[in-house]
Amino acid sequence: MTQSAPLLLAADYRKFMRQKRRLLDAATRQHCASLASRFLPKLFSVLPNNANIAFYLDSFGEMPTEPLAKFCQRYGYQGFLPITRHGEPLRFAPIYQPLAKTPLRRHHLGMAEPTTHKIDARRMHAIICPAVAIDKTGLRLGMGGGYYDRTFAHAPNCLKIAWCYDFQLVDSLPRQAWDKSMDIIITERRFIRIN
Repeated sequence: MTQSAPLLLAADYRKFMRQKRRLLDAATRQHCASLASRFLPKLFSVLPNNANIAFYLDSFGEMPTEPLAKFCQRYGYQGFLPITRHGEPLRFAPIYQPLAKTPLRRHHLGMAEPTTHKIDARRMHAIICPAVAIDKTGLRLGMGGGYYDRTFAHAPNCLKIAWCYDFQLVDSLPRQAWDKSMDIIITERRFIRIN
């Protein structure tokens, strides 16, 4: 069952959910990511062999993404990490295996991003993104920069997957004209295919 919450402004959801994420200790975060990783094999039916899968490096209390890197390595998928440029769709750079060998730097938003060559988002088969909150229709609320919405508008054919804690799933979110809905939601408790 999704969390029942009143329809709030996006800023209110961001504040509330970010506070809840910050209350989780490292062991709880890792445990949730481990539980969520049990659902990753369900992606086999929707991904081609050797798929390009983009994901992010958790930095602000999001569910840890190390299991995503391990999933890519174990099953022969090429993992990619986002590179941000203000006002532009994300581009992506391939990761090295193990992930620790990928050259990284901190960018202006405080997250680590690769320093290797950039690839257009349209070459991704799937993009796994964080969410501050997400509703049962797949509408995702991010941090407010619009990076993923611009990217999904630029690359409409990639599989859009939200990777988040179960408490971030709410009944309804306010929709903006530019919002893009997810195709799949993965939490530590469930795998939800939208449509």
